[in-house]
Amino acid sequence: MNTDIFSASGAIQLRERARKELLALEAGGENFLRISVIPGGCSGMTYSACIDNTLSDTDQVVYADDDLRIVADTNSVAYLDGLEIDYSDDLIASGFRFKNPKAKKGCGCGASFQV
Repeated sequence: MNTDIFSASGAIQLRERARKELLALEAGGENFLRISVIPGGCSGMTYSACIDNTLSDTDQVVYADDDLRIVADTNSVAYLDGLEIDYSDDLIASGFRFKNPKAKKGCGCGASFQV
């Protein structure tokens, strides 16, 4: 069992490195991480993520624990089931990494996917 993966209420798994980075970005408390799946990239779909503090009627909490929430709009939720979020501090391309088991195809740079 991999102990650095968190899977609270919802279908998203959050690696410890990503969780720590989100908390450092003040994604806890009233703030939360908003993830959207939008058309874009060379494979058709891409992720958009930002820290937010306002919920809308079309939002759904897809991950929650004592310190952190991840929210997505209802159109994006279908693409997020099983999503694993990690964080890499590579010198060339640091940032959040999204691994989606539903992705049938991805682009070479990993920025977009197709289901």
